[in-house]
Amino acid sequence: MPERIKVFNTLSMKKEQFVSMSPGQVWMFVCGPTVNDYMHIGHAKTYVFYDVVARYLRHEGYDVQFAMNVTDIDESIVQVARRSRISVESFVRKYMNYYVEDMKKLGIETLGRFERVSKYIEEMVQQVSGLLSKGYAYRVRNEIFFDVSKFPRFGSLSHMSVPELELRPTELSEDKRNLLDFALWRRPPVDGISFSSPWGEGWPGWHIQDTAYTMSIFGPQYDMHGGARELIYPHHEAEIAQAESLSGLRPFVRYWVHCGLLTTEGRKMSKSEGNVVYSRDILRKYGKNAVRLFLLMQHHRDSFEFDEYTLRRVAGEFQLARENLKQLKQYRGRSSNQKRVHAILAGFFEAMNDDFDTPQAVDLLNTIASEASGAPPGSTKAEDYAGALELAGNIFGVDFIG
Repeated sequence: MPERIKVFNTLSMKKEQFVSMSPGQVWMFVCGPTVNDYMHIGHAKTYVFYDVVARYLRHEGYDVQFAMNVTDIDESIVQVARRSRISVESFVRKYMNYYVEDMKKLGIETLGRFERVSKYIEEMVQQVSGLLSKGYAYRVRNEIFFDVSKFPRFGSLSHMSVPELELRPTELSEDKRNLLDFALWRRPPVDGISFSSPWGEGWPGWHIQDTAYTMSIFGPQYDMHGGARELIYPHHEAEIAQAESLSGLRPFVRYWVHCGLLTTEGRKMSKSEGNVVYSRDILRKYGKNAVRLFLLMQHHRDSFEFDEYTLRRVAGEFQLARENLKQLKQYRGRSSNQKRVHAILAGFFEAMNDDFDTPQAVDLLNTIASEASGAPPGSTKAEDYAGALELAGNIFGVDFIG
């Protein structure tokens, strides 16, 4: 396989040559949604980027196995379902179906597995039992906590020491031995819903849900883990601690690839902040192509402000470009000269190989589209430009030539 892609790895804080664990195979996981509402455009930013990563890796010849979990064990789901006066199961199915709809509308086609974590309760219980038996966890009545003092590498992903992390405690409990210990199994946080375990009825901790899912489908180690930057600590730190303690192997994940956040009025877009813009509303107004281009115009590691004025401008410019390229439609699906097509896209590939630099790639595609609009109809040049825009469009999930 070509080993020309460089990826910024949060674990090392530098760009590294991408080399998959198994030649020609990439196992990739991205933290998925908690299904308590519709998808908002901040979620779409994350999912579109990793869809492009999977598309590009497949273009490079890799067999990409892309999985995402659906968090359906969460207090917020139960609370909203009860306020809506429907069963939790009906509520989860409803919003999971909405997510699937919105994923399709966004053109996210690379996702191979999109599964509810509640299917993996047995695996969660097994992993908690394994951590107890290995001495990495302890029991207090009917709750189980991970003992962070037994895992000296805790903090390696967030690059913070234990004293620094102790300034950011996330789970407060009088029962814990250490401030940073986190729950593997906990008391039922809401009435009437619980899961069986050897330690009594309860709920799995948030972090063990993802570890149980990924280790069940990928094994103890895999290639790439993605998600928003806000998940680095405590969620992804906890995943590493759990998995490496269970397996004795490191690294749990070879490449940690994190995204910045989408903000509104300078604040993270979230339902709790009351500043969400739903993906389905934006897609209805501007369409998949413009939305994807807008989201890819910023580097994935950067946070940026949602600006509908800019999105409206992108949509207008895209429609104008498509109009200027309509003479290339006749070449769709034709067998172009791949050497000449790749020469046209040399800068695009160079940008994508450099930590999936989509803003630079978008700029280059704008130049290519401008040049293509002037290609004489019926010429070899027109056919080559059509092939280049079709290939780049398949990678970006954007239909440049209609």
